[in-house]
Amino acid sequence: MFIKKFIVFIIFCLVMSSLYSPNLAFAQENSSDVIHAEYVELIERADIFDKDQKIVGEINPATQLSVETIQDGKVYFQWDGNLVYIQEKSTKIVAPENITFTVVGTETGVTSEKFFTHNPTEVYADSTFTTPILKIAPEVHYSITKMDNEYYSITVGNREGIIKSGDVELLSTSIEQANLPLEKNSILQESTSARVTTSAQVSAPPPSIYYTTHVQNIGWLQEVSDGALSGTVGNALHVEAVRIWLKNAPVSGGISYKTHVQELGWMDNVSDGQISGTTGQIKQAEAIQMKLTGEMANQYDVYYRVHSETFGWLGWAKNGESAGTEGLSKQLEAIEVRLVSKGSQPPGSTDTPFLTTEPSIVYSTYVENHGWLNSVTNGEMSGTEGQGLRLEAIKIALGNTSLTGGISYKTHVQNDGWLPSVSNGEVSGTTGENKQVEAIQLNLTGQIAEYYDVYYRVHSATIGWLGWAKNGESAGTESLSKQLEAIEVRLVSKGSQPPGSTDTPFLTTKPSVVYSTHVENYGWMNSVANGEMSGTQGQSLHVEAIQISLKNAPFTGGISYQTHVQDYGWLDVVSDGETSGTTGKNKQAEAIQMNLTGKMAEHYDVYYRVHIQDFGWLGWAKDGMKAGSEGHSKRIEAIEIKLVPKGQGAPVSASAAFKKPVTVFLDPGHGGKDPGAVSGIYHEADLNLAVAKKVESLLSNRGYQVYMSRTNDTYLGLIDRPQMANNLAADILVSIHTNSTGAGTTTATGIESYFYEYDPLYPSKINEEMHNNPERILKSVTLTSFIQENMISYTGAYDRGTHGETLAVLREAAMPATLLEMGFINNASDRQKLFTDSYQNQLAKAIADGIHEYFTIY
Repeated sequence: MFIKKFIVFIIFCLVMSSLYSPNLAFAQENSSDVIHAEYVELIERADIFDKDQKIVGEINPATQLSVETIQDGKVYFQWDGNLVYIQEKSTKIVAPENITFTVVGTETGVTSEKFFTHNPTEVYADSTFTTPILKIAPEVHYSITKMDNEYYSITVGNREGIIKSGDVELLSTSIEQANLPLEKNSILQESTSARVTTSAQVSAPPPSIYYTTHVQNIGWLQEVSDGALSGTVGNALHVEAVRIWLKNAPVSGGISYKTHVQELGWMDNVSDGQISGTTGQIKQAEAIQMKLTGEMANQYDVYYRVHSETFGWLGWAKNGESAGTEGLSKQLEAIEVRLVSKGSQPPGSTDTPFLTTEPSIVYSTYVENHGWLNSVTNGEMSGTEGQGLRLEAIKIALGNTSLTGGISYKTHVQNDGWLPSVSNGEVSGTTGENKQVEAIQLNLTGQIAEYYDVYYRVHSATIGWLGWAKNGESAGTESLSKQLEAIEVRLVSKGSQPPGSTDTPFLTTKPSVVYSTHVENYGWMNSVANGEMSGTQGQSLHVEAIQISLKNAPFTGGISYQTHVQDYGWLDVVSDGETSGTTGKNKQAEAIQMNLTGKMAEHYDVYYRVHIQDFGWLGWAKDGMKAGSEGHSKRIEAIEIKLVPKGQGAPVSASAAFKKPVTVFLDPGHGGKDPGAVSGIYHEADLNLAVAKKVESLLSNRGYQVYMSRTNDTYLGLIDRPQMANNLAADILVSIHTNSTGAGTTTATGIESYFYEYDPLYPSKINEEMHNNPERILKSVTLTSFIQENMISYTGAYDRGTHGETLAVLREAAMPATLLEMGFINNASDRQKLFTDSYQNQLAKAIADGIHEYFTIY
């Protein structure tokens, strides 16, 4: 009889070990004759090492181990699905004869029965059969509690699993309770076919509460205990479900709990390691309740707190109280749980563990000719807009809040200044005295100030809506005699984004921008301010210099500016009344930039526009944009400047405010492996590059943006050259070449130039849209004519005229283009002049001047 019971006991231990340690294989056949059992007990805290001898965790003497083997002074076991070890010196071995086993008690009305599996059977976390947690091999005997006809529930220590009833077969209907050992600690069992774990009773350590959370995008986290954080903080990830259980409970009882889940509300109570919440549905848990049961509830309190979206850590709840939020759609992001001896101090503050309603703010204004208006809430406007009616008083209160605290406020009133603070629905301001409110301050008080910010903005006479102020900041104006006409107030979760722009909620003085220009024939003009014109219009007189400064600035900072001056380019930046430009040199200013500095730049934009030669008034620029022109030699004749509260000005356009530098693409023909026409030691490619560089220098000095297809002896294909110009969106292309008859010396002489002429035998390869564009061709003819006339005039060379051709560099350019032939390299007279520096300078100036003449028209 003893041997039979011992065999049954050993088989049961095999099953219990496999249930509790799913990483260990179930042994289907074991000989009781060869099993040697030893109990491994931790005697101190120990580091856990992986196979690479790296520390991956720490365990304490209360930790239960399912040991696989002991060798080389190391105790091996499974940890997070991996084989790890601790040093054997941290353990002691208890001999088998010292091991005693206890009995699992069954609740009244539940029968114990014995089953075995038909096939390998999945064990699930709950009755939805969607979360398998381990697999049981066939023909393994184990104890089970029958629940109904659909599934059976297995309980091992604090771990539960569900098996479908169709996967098991009943062996006997009556099992003595003495055959059911309670898992408390781990046993090392070694066999030639398998190593498994069974359970023993040792002296009981203090009770612990264990828990784990299922987190969005992560899944189930590793279990923690006794006040450790489970979940995440700062990652904006919601908890979806929880499991909670006790270990080492010194008395009977367990823990039950339930969660409040998005769209589902409060779920049913579950207990002792079961899942509460949802998984795979992307639904956030928002609150939780938990309480101890049985004798544990008489001897201990369970405390718990949650980290809630936007609110952070709320206060500690206990023994079934709600923790988190309801009705606010705030996700629960982490929990902490602790056991405390009955009646002992809580782990921390118990203030506000649970929030159920979003607080509101209610306010009413007393308005000229209307009296008290109906109350409004949560960002609605109180007052009037566009009617010129002053606001004379205000009342503000909080509503629907489960937080302690309130709201205090004060107003700045005409002739009275700042009045004393009032709170919670009291009147601030005056009634019946015809005095306007000009500014306001609001502050939350008490607990609500820890979780919310109060934002408010005002509509001020002639200024309009100012930016949002918060938490005691001033909103409105002071010393400007500007009446408040309306107000909006909102509560925002602490640290969240404001309802709108926070720029310039308050003005104390109205700043001015003051400026004067130095004008040709007049000198310095009288100073003007705030959008007035300085300079002249219709007299063809250029502005030569400017001085700009701020007056009555309500904030620190100033104004900086610089001008683009004829022949000088952009001058250095100056500031606050200094002169930018020249005087007495007859040099025209052509463009300007300006910027506010310091705090002024945070609260105001500076707008400016110029009247320039041939174009008239250009569009408004602001805050450092260029206004005027560059590369066009167009004089500034007048300017207007104004300050605008930040973000309240009209839109501006860079292209409307500034005529950008003209871009010229110069193409020195040939190069590299292609020397072009050759005569003795003279190569066309060298002459083309030399003249092109001189043209580039002349144009750059006039403010043009010049690009070159090559700047050294480099080879480029015919299509590569116009492709580069197209990519740069150049305004014109000028290809520079030297002529040749191709054989020996020639009497042919003179200069000729080419523009594009369509030929159907040579279709475009990269410029189908623009190659035959009539406007492009017309501009090309004009450009070619200007340059050809100048080259003939400046050099006295024979005029061979201008011609239309379908040359690739002209055909494939998307902009007006010309190709120049500067003379014949195989004509002795032409060649002698072409390779002199003075003649090249004449050609270069003729080309540059022709380009400039073209841009006086286009």
